[in-house]
Amino acid sequence: MTIADILRDMSGVWEGTYTVLDPHGALVERFASRQEGLMEGTDWTEKVVYLREGQEPAARHYRAVVDGDDVRFIDDEMWGTTGRAGDQAIVFTFGWNARPQERIVEMSMPQGDYRTRLWQHFEDGELSRLTLIEERRVPGAAPERWYVPSSG
Repeated sequence: MTIADILRDMSGVWEGTYTVLDPHGALVERFASRQEGLMEGTDWTEKVVYLREGQEPAARHYRAVVDGDDVRFIDDEMWGTTGRAGDQAIVFTFGWNARPQERIVEMSMPQGDYRTRLWQHFEDGELSRLTLIEERRVPGAAPERWYVPSSG
């Protein structure tokens, strides 16, 4: 199984909760989310909507070209590298170009219609917080097709 296969299996709409902890385990923030992912050919597209109480929903779109285990991100604001841990888990290391001192390492482990993701946030090489994301796939829901792959 390749990263492309894992992403194909994860296509769909996922609703869940982000729980952010400080390095000692104290709660910093908790909020709902909705993530829509779609693998078409070699294009992975993702829309994440962050649903913080008392705030307008904030949406972010991501795109990558995935060929087997090779992943190339198409995003001017971020960088990222992706690897596979066995046949079920993905390890994703990423950061924002505007914040070079920050790096996030994500471990994603889908199990059918349930998945967890764990982010370790590092600033200047030291752990600054942890984010646990627990999500369930919405049965029958189709992700928004905001990017249409070229036909050639």
